[in-house]
Amino acid sequence: MEILFKNFLRFLSFLPFKIQMFLGKLLGNLFFKILVKRKKVVTWNLHKCFPHLKKNEIEVIAKRNFVRLGQAIFEVCNSYYKSDVDFKKMIKNLEEFREKISSIKGKKNLILIPHTGNIDFVIRVPTLFLKLSGMQRSADNKLWDKIMTDGRNKFIDKIFLPHQGRNLLTVLNNNGSVLYAPDQDYGFKSSKFVNFFNHKALTVVFPSTLVKRTKCNVFLLTVVKEDNAYRANLEEINLNGINQEEDLRKINSAIEHFAENHISEYFWVHRRFKNRPKGEQSFYPDDALRENWL
Repeated sequence: MEILFKNFLRFLSFLPFKIQMFLGKLLGNLFFKILVKRKKVVTWNLHKCFPHLKKNEIEVIAKRNFVRLGQAIFEVCNSYYKSDVDFKKMIKNLEEFREKISSIKGKKNLILIPHTGNIDFVIRVPTLFLKLSGMQRSADNKLWDKIMTDGRNKFIDKIFLPHQGRNLLTVLNNNGSVLYAPDQDYGFKSSKFVNFFNHKALTVVFPSTLVKRTKCNVFLLTVVKEDNAYRANLEEINLNGINQEEDLRKINSAIEHFAENHISEYFWVHRRFKNRPKGEQSFYPDDALRENWL
C-alpha cells in the first residue's frame, strides 16, 4: 500500500503545473461542499477575525481557501518528488531569495513559518540553499505519517519530535538553522494567551525560549502563489528573549500581517482559538448556532 501510494503521489508531481492547479481547484470545490464541519470552522474564524466582512464576502474567501487546500495536495507532491532543478523553476524571485539566505548562512537562525495547506512546499524552498532542521508532530494516520516523514527527510537535515525540542537548541548553538511553526493551539502547557486578531489565543513560548538561550536571529518565512509561480520572502522579527509576551505579540503580529494580505493562503481550518482563559465561554459556538449564523 505504501509503495502504491508513493508512486501515485510521484505521478501527480509529474503532471503539468496548470493541470495540477486545475485538478486542485476541482478538489477544493468538492471539499468546500462535503467537509461541512471544516467549512464551519473556516467561516467562523473569518467572521471573528474580520468582523467588517459581510457573509457573502466570507463565503467567497472560504471557497478560495478550500481551493488552495485542494491545490496544496499537488504542491506537497511537488515538494516531495520534484528535483531541485525543477523545483527552483517554480520560484519567481529565486535569485533574490538566494541572496537573502546567503546573508544568514553560518549564523544561528530560527525560521518561523505560518501554517498553510502547502507548508511542505514552503519548507522546501529555503532548503535549496540552506541546511535546516525542524520539528514535526506525528500524523494520526500511520501511512501518511510515514510518507510525510520520508518526503521531508529528502530536504530537511534533521527532524525531531516535540519531546526532542532540546535538540533544536543544540543545532542553534552550533550556528545552525531551524524551522518552527508557532501558530497553532498546542494546549496549555508551555503556552500563554496572547492576542491574535484581537482574540486571546494560546501561543507557544518556545520561540522566545530559544532566543533567550541561544541569542539566535528570528525570521518569518512565507511563500505565496502568484499566477503560475511562487514568491518567497524572509522577514526578520526582532525578539529579545527576555519579555515573553512581547516576543509572542511580535510573532502573532507578523503572522496576522501575512494572513491579512494573503487571506486565502492561511490555514483557517484549524481551531486556533479552541482553548480559552479560565471562565471565558467557548470561542466556537455549537453547530446549531453556527448554522443560524450561516
